[in-house]
Amino acid sequence: MSPLHRRLVFVGVACASSIAFPCPGAEPAAELPPPQFPQIDTYGSVVALPDAGERIRAGGKVYFDTTAAAPAGKPNRGLESAARLVNLYALEGLTGPRPQVAVILHFNATAAALKDEAYAKSPGGGSNPNRELLEKLIANGVEVWVCGQSVIRGGNSLSEVLPGIRIAQSAMTFNINRPADGWTSIGVY
Repeated sequence: MSPLHRRLVFVGVACASSIAFPCPGAEPAAELPPPQFPQIDTYGSVVALPDAGERIRAGGKVYFDTTAAAPAGKPNRGLESAARLVNLYALEGLTGPRPQVAVILHFNATAAALKDEAYAKSPGGGSNPNRELLEKLIANGVEVWVCGQSVIRGGNSLSEVLPGIRIAQSAMTFNINRPADGWTSIGVY
């Protein structure tokens, strides 16, 4: 297959799968629904989709198994996803219990849990861009955990973890225990 043919096949697949860039000749969307932040301001934007099926419902337990590092200066995707879930629930205006939400940060995502001085030593450097989001998540009842093994293996002490973040013995034990207790995992890799 020629390089041009491979590119055309890729563009065709991308168009068919609705990847985030417009397809050649595609009509621009007439009116996109505006992003909203009904519970956690600034993070985890959601849009109203009144005709969508499989809607959020009351109850449930979900955690975001987060290993991905964020681009420099940006909040972590796993934390953003947790904010989006909280905002989806608020957008629906449900009166029953909100799903229990947790995040476990490990591997490359560990830096998101660190105080500024420790975060500055990470590849992104500078102050931790996740601090405000973490505070909002915790204030909204989201459990945020970090793998203690990843903190130590990364050359940091447990005292360098931001206040309010819980220390798990390891992400492995978290990923064994939570499903055994009825939690659903969503991977953010």
